[in-house]
Amino acid sequence: MMWVGYLALALAIGFENLGTTALKGSQGLKKPALVAISVLGYVLSFLAMGQALARLPLGLTYALWSGLGIMLVTLLGVVIYGERFNRRSALGLALIIGGILLTNLSVQSGAPGIGLK
Repeated sequence: MMWVGYLALALAIGFENLGTTALKGSQGLKKPALVAISVLGYVLSFLAMGQALARLPLGLTYALWSGLGIMLVTLLGVVIYGERFNRRSALGLALIIGGILLTNLSVQSGAPGIGLK
């Protein structure tokens, strides 16, 4: 049931971004409520990521988690904290999208590789 893996991955990305966004808002761990939300977000992300990795290839999972996570946290930084977004940021995100697509295509192609299983 690969869809469960993708659902768990989406939850892991969402919870990780919740944790990161709350950590930024805690202003150096000075706001206990946001620190608690941050810790909860990271713990839930870790649990969901474990479920995703049980069902999806490692390279694809990590590429999606890190790439989509970077894109989402960049958007949250702009919207919530008024952080800058410029052409260099856009180019960086475009390159991340390209990397995710290439990783996904290499996993789907079934290219032979060195496996530990």
